[in-house]
Amino acid sequence: MPQKRPVVFTQEVDPVFIRVSLDDRIAYLTYFFGFTSHDAKIISRIAPLVNGLIPDLVDDMYATLFEFDITKKVFMQRNQDFDGPLPSKLADLTLDSAQITFRKVFMKSWARRVLTSDYTSGKTWVHMDKVGIMRTGVSPFKHQRTMGIAPLNVSYRDCALMLGRVHQVLMRAVLKVPNEKLNPDDKVEAITAINKIIWIQNDLFSRHYIKE
Repeated sequence: MPQKRPVVFTQEVDPVFIRVSLDDRIAYLTYFFGFTSHDAKIISRIAPLVNGLIPDLVDDMYATLFEFDITKKVFMQRNQDFDGPLPSKLADLTLDSAQITFRKVFMKSWARRVLTSDYTSGKTWVHMDKVGIMRTGVSPFKHQRTMGIAPLNVSYRDCALMLGRVHQVLMRAVLKVPNEKLNPDDKVEAITAINKIIWIQNDLFSRHYIKE
C-alpha cells in the first residue's frame, strides 16, 4: 500500500508584518530555514577552529574583487569611519591602499562576528539588519549621523556578490579544519548552519533594496 503523506499545517504569514516588523521577519526566516539553537551552538563551537584561517581567505577574496573594474570601483568611495588618503584614479588603487587595508580589517571582523554572535539575542538581528541598511545610502547608526559621516551607497548586486564571497570564505575555513579536530559530520552541520545565517543576512540586505 502507498505510504500516506504527512499532513502539512499551512501557517498564515502576513506579508505586511514581515515587511515592517523585523521581529516578525526574523521569526519567519528562522522558521523557514530551520535555524535553531543547535545551529547556533555548532557555529559557536567551530569559531575557535576557523578564526585563524579567515585573514588569508579574506585577502584572497579582495584579490578576486580587484580582478574586475566593476567591483574594484566600489572601493573608490570613501568608507564610513575611514579618514585616510584615497587615490583619485582607479589605476592607483592597490590591495595595499590604506582604505583597502581598513576594509579588510572590517571584513575579517564581520566574518568572525558571524561565528561568535549570540543568535538568541534580538540585538544580533538588529545589527545584521543595519548592516543591510548602511549600504543603501542611509545611515542607520546614530553616531554616524551625529558625526556627519557619509553613508555608503553600494548596489544590491555588489552586496550580493560580496556576501557570496564571504560565504565561500567561511565554507573554505570550515573545510580546512583537520578531521581530527572537526569530524566530517560536524563539518556538514557547521556548513549548513552558516549557510542559513548567510541567506538570512542576504534577505536583510535585499529587503532594503527590493520593493516587496
